[in-house]
Amino acid sequence: MMLSVVMPAYNEAAVIADTVRALAAELDLQDFPYEILVVDDASRDTTEAVLIELEKSHPHLRHVSNPGPHGYGCAVRHGLAQFRGDAVVIAMADGSDAPADVVAYARLIQQGYDCAFGMRFGPGTSVVGYPRFKRLLNRAGNRLIAWLVGSDYTDFTNGFKCFSRPVIERMQPLVGAQFNLTIEMSMKAVLGGARFAVVANSWIERADGVSKFRLVQAGTLYLATIAYCLLQHRLARGGIVR
Repeated sequence: MMLSVVMPAYNEAAVIADTVRALAAELDLQDFPYEILVVDDASRDTTEAVLIELEKSHPHLRHVSNPGPHGYGCAVRHGLAQFRGDAVVIAMADGSDAPADVVAYARLIQQGYDCAFGMRFGPGTSVVGYPRFKRLLNRAGNRLIAWLVGSDYTDFTNGFKCFSRPVIERMQPLVGAQFNLTIEMSMKAVLGGARFAVVANSWIERADGVSKFRLVQAGTLYLATIAYCLLQHRLARGGIVR
């Protein structure tokens, strides 16, 4: 099995080198081939220059530029159109996601699961620097989604997940342009009957740079995305859409 890691990046020059090096160091120890595909989303800093320099010493790294439209979801979708692996992990460029969890995801796909989902809150997790108010909203929103789709899994907004290639192909078209893509992909996989396993995540606040997440904007998009996924699923069950 070949594993791809798709990593959207916007103005991440301060942290992208450390993120790539840490991930590559962990993946180099494994017995499966891999690639790290960084999608530069029209960064205005030196992110691309840093990536070009890193590629000289990291043969498994390649970067592409998202021509637009821009936004987290658009950058991820651009990467999903170009990854080469049998499975793909979506990871953040800010170093908040643990490389060891990427390996855990890959092992679960090797065991036959369609997806591996991260869980940031619960037994065995380690979360450092997550704002308390944001956490309260996160827990309420995720429990609502879980209830709507009839699942025990409660971290749909966690973008750090792994999907097999067939699952990615079945969930097309993807339409989320911002962080709402994380909900769209999660809901489509679960509603589509994908067999998934859950990994207790380690998560740490970024060491440098500025978060691109905007709570109010994301909330509105999340609600619209939930409604879209539920409607599409219902129409598909009725044979109206594929």
